[in-house]
Amino acid sequence: MVPVPTKQDRALAGKPVTEAQLSFLTPKITTMEEVVERLGNPNIIWEDARVFVYHWDMRQGILFWAVAGQTAGAGMEDIPKHYLLLIRFDEQSRVVRFTRTARPLLQPLADFLQQWLQNSDDDSQPDTPIRKELRE
Repeated sequence: MVPVPTKQDRALAGKPVTEAQLSFLTPKITTMEEVVERLGNPNIIWEDARVFVYHWDMRQGILFWAVAGQTAGAGMEDIPKHYLLLIRFDEQSRVVRFTRTARPLLQPLADFLQQWLQNSDDDSQPDTPIRKELRE
């Protein structure tokens, strides 16, 4: 097997959300309705936590493989990079926090979301790549 890095110019799944598309998001001002109007319906709505999840995969490489012997064969597979836009709302349906980030390839989405939510509830934690918060 030989992995070959590529430019991330091809979406493998979902619709990418760019940093430029997020310019309208303002904590405590932007509403849930405005988010749906601008970005469309989220892929996941975590109602209990008031979180919208948009996710998409971009190709970050290609894996070439070959097998010798009786079951000889060769092929290639895209290597995805999982991206997320996570938006948390308050009780009045206004944006509290949002993060555009990448999820580790082997980390389950549910675990990643739980960690993100825990970090957003604990303001004593320093910022990390998972916890990019816009502060007032």
